[in-house]
This record gives sequence, C-alpha cells and structure tokens, in this order.
Amino acid sequence: MSAHLSEWTLRRLHAGELPGKEAEQARAHVSGCAECQELVKGLEADQARFEAQVPFERFEAGVERALKKPKTQPSRPLLNGVLVAMAASVLLVVLVRPMISQPPTNRLKGGASAELRVGGGGPQRGVLPGDTEELEQGEKVRLAYVSGPYRYVLAMSVDAAGEVSELYAQDGMSLPVEAGPGRHWLPDSLMFTGSGYERVVMVLSDRPLSVETVRASARRAWEAAGGEVENMTTLGSGGEETHWLLRKP
Repeated sequence: MSAHLSEWTLRRLHAGELPGKEAEQARAHVSGCAECQELVKGLEADQARFEAQVPFERFEAGVERALKKPKTQPSRPLLNGVLVAMAASVLLVVLVRPMISQPPTNRLKGGASAELRVGGGGPQRGVLPGDTEELEQGEKVRLAYVSGPYRYVLAMSVDAAGEVSELYAQDGMSLPVEAGPGRHWLPDSLMFTGSGYERVVMVLSDRPLSVETVRASARRAWEAAGGEVENMTTLGSGGEETHWLLRKP
C-alpha cells in the first residue's frame, strides 16, 4: 500500500462499500496511520451532523407511511449546481425523500438506470432527467445507478462558464461499477458552489472512459450550444448518458 490511502478509498471504507479483502487491508492501514485516522474522523463527524438533522428512524417511518398512501402529492423537483471541493463534500447515509415511493430515474438499455436526488435543505426529492431543478441554499446532491450490462460509471458537470468538473472518477478514468444487482449510490454527497446553471452528466459505459476525453467532449458540446449550458444535448462521450440541469441559488 502507499503511504496513505486515497480519500476515495476512505470514503468507500466508511460507507461499507469496499469488498472484504480490500476493506480488511484498509482498516489495518487506518489503525496504524494517524493522518488517515483523522480523515476518517472527519467523515464520521460530517455524517453525524447530517443524521442529527434527518434521523434515519424518521426517514424509515416516512417511507412506510408513503407506501400506505395514494400518490396525491404534486411532483415538485428541486435541485442544484456545481461541485468544486470533493475533499470537503459530505459523506451521507443513503436517504430518499419519504413521500416518493418510486424515485424518478432514467431507464437505459438492459435494465440500467441513473438517479439524482437532492437533500440537506428542504424535503429530499428526486429529479427527472431533462428537467431543470432549482437548488435551495445548503442543499446537496447524490447520484445513483443500476449498472445493467454496463461495467463503468463516470460523472461530470458543466457550469455556465463552460468549466467542466470531474465528479466521480478515479485516476483519470471511469470507475468500475459496484458488484451486484440493484441501485448503487455513489459514496459522496455533492455541494455545488457558485450560482446559475449547472449540467450534471452520468455516463455508463462498456469500457473505461478517459476523464480528459470526456471533458473535451463536454467543452465542445458547450461551445456547440453557443456557450449556453442549458441548451447542451449529448456530449458524444462514447457511453450511455443521463443529463440533469440544475440551477444554483
């Protein structure tokens, strides 16, 4: 192992998403590494603060009530903007909006899908791909996927100035998808900075994609849209794309 574990590895360890052998090695490293211990303590403190605001027991009760009620509440998507500090983003428990029993997802081939949710401010909610969502102050975003036949996942965002930010990748390439069927939540919540529009794009693919190649494709798509991120369409990334348009407060 290297001198210190990557922040990505520590976040996955804290979220319980590392496979058995890798988790054992990571825990062994952390037990003898003061710097990594401090990073883990920071993740634990962030999550404790979030759970104090939205206790998990209240979330479970809300889901149970929602399953027993007809869907009468109006769909009211609300969402967000642009990540710049992954190191400062908060690791959250997997939560969904209590009053939504079927979250809005983008259905792709082979049973794959992509999902974006907002929480941390008002009621948690899902956002339909293609919708424009308003983010309230202090809200955070989480991304999830069902991999279906795809083996890799990558997420990036493009702001109104055409700046492309890497959200989820590793060592400059797509991440391997998590093993097993069902929905997998990417292990960080994202706090976007600035104001104005931000386009979030998740790419599921059969092969790993280079961050720099996708970044260049995103920049070209932004230029083709006349520098208006809200008018962008596909990036031509080489994978199956899902887009959400967010507006930061």
